[in-house]
Amino acid sequence: MSVRVLNPDAFTGQVDGREVSLHILRSGPLQAAICNHGARLLQLAVPDRFGQARDIVLGYDSLGQLLSGLPSMGAFIGRYANRIGRGHLHLDGRRHQLPINEGPHCLHGGPGGSRHQVFSVLDSQENRLRLGWRFGTDSDGFPGEVDVELEYMLDDCSLTASYTASVHREATPLSLTCHPFFNLEGTQAPSALDHSLQILANAFVPIDQSRIPLGHREPVAGTAFDFQQSRWLRGALEQDHMQLRLGSSPGFDHAFSTPGEPGLVKLQARLFAPGSGIMMEVWSDAPCLQFYSGAALDGQLPRHAGKHGQVYRSGAALCLEPQQYPDAPNQPLFPSCIVYPGERLQGRIEYRFSAGDHATPAITSRAV
Repeated sequence: MSVRVLNPDAFTGQVDGREVSLHILRSGPLQAAICNHGARLLQLAVPDRFGQARDIVLGYDSLGQLLSGLPSMGAFIGRYANRIGRGHLHLDGRRHQLPINEGPHCLHGGPGGSRHQVFSVLDSQENRLRLGWRFGTDSDGFPGEVDVELEYMLDDCSLTASYTASVHREATPLSLTCHPFFNLEGTQAPSALDHSLQILANAFVPIDQSRIPLGHREPVAGTAFDFQQSRWLRGALEQDHMQLRLGSSPGFDHAFSTPGEPGLVKLQARLFAPGSGIMMEVWSDAPCLQFYSGAALDGQLPRHAGKHGQVYRSGAALCLEPQQYPDAPNQPLFPSCIVYPGERLQGRIEYRFSAGDHATPAITSRAV
């Protein structure tokens, strides 16, 4: 099996007067394609159990397709990943109304979020890419200004995204993450629902019909949300639970609580595809992990058109997004997400890959 590498020329252009480009990273058997529009991971080739490369993330063939497609696909998300209910934010005695873009709510930083922006290319090397963006109130409607530097680094068995966000002028909520859509059988496989999944969390965050947290955490033990041991995803979806029947696209779209020690990246999840034999571990220092099972991918064009003539349909891929708690500014029981002027938020997400017939036990945390 061979992977058709994306053509950088197809992504050359301008958006809002800023130059768009595609960058190909290589290290050993791994190869990644990242577009500076949205700092977006559009291709990731890793070897399967037979040593053959498979492209394991959904993406696009061209800049035009990207602009008409699903805006979260592969993107770096900020300044606030997930939802802020009704766009309301109370901070230091002031009420802020944020722009809304999903019904009455602010999703993934609103219409001015980083998934819609062209990042500056700060440095480009064979196996790493450093990008930058400044969030400003005039562009995204949030208080304060935030300078973000993001580095993607590829080595022989992992892709790492590390970021530093520096806050100026006013305090602001921050939650940053990466949003690849994974199918470890390869993007030409029609479904990711036959993967096995482990999430190292003993609690999840229940949500309402519009996917806003109810304000508490619930134990996962014995429920459809219990991924403390690896289990087949399709079986979990078939297990009856009221939370899986919410909204117009039933399935998982929930945060799992994965607390850890400050300064440590920890194992949050393992994903395994039995056909390819590819296993992926997700490590990060974030306090929770959003798991989305891809139910809303519905094949509607051009929004769900993908690489090489593919059309992405329900369950074609899934997302594992390390982040702060959703709607934390409005949820007093969740950890604070507010960063003040002069402070920095740093984060690290590692996707580690291996291939074989079964998952391999691993330590669950280490110092950065």
